Amino acid sequence: MTRARFTKFWTLPDRAPSNPDCLIVPSYALKDRATPTRPTRAQIELAAAWWRKFPRAHIVMCTGDNQGLGVTNARVMCEYALRLGVPRENLIEEDASRNTRENLFNAWRLAARQSARQPTLVTLDLYTRRAVATARKQGWRDFYWLSVYAEGESAYGLKAIQTHSRATILCYEMIATMYSKVVGWI
Repeated sequence: MTRARFTKFWTLPDRAPSNPDCLIVPSYALKDRATPTRPTRAQIELAAAWWRKFPRAHIVMCTGDNQGLGVTNARVMCEYALRLGVPRENLIEEDASRNTRENLFNAWRLAARQSARQPTLVTLDLYTRRAVATARKQGWRDFYWLSVYAEGESAYGLKAIQTHSRATILCYEMIATMYSKVVGWI
């Protein structure tokens, strides 16, 4: 089986919302204190594109300082979204989480505070399977997801290998999915 077919086998088709009111973007990683990696930028760009179609939607940028950079991923992600034209009042920083389970738990609470009717995950295509499974395990109901393709790019610190290429991202996601099953997160 070729890598492209295997990647396609691993990914889930989108479940696109008709009127998203809360877009939830878990960070994949940061390159440095001011720059999201290619996968994270692609997620933010997809969320911004949907926000342009639905300008009342809020975008929840997720992840605390899980790379030891002294700045939260959520902050760096919001700064990038601002440069794309998303107004500050439409951005929410979820800056306490350090992993997918915490990202989704905290983001769901923020979406509930916004009275979101169509909460929508915005993820890297290779990460969608694990994110959706985690959300379902946490009890999310009637939610949507959008995924985006992106090439890998080395991140800061220990995440450098995880995010280096599509192949390393896929390997990481497969291992992370198995781990999540073992510990009961999915």
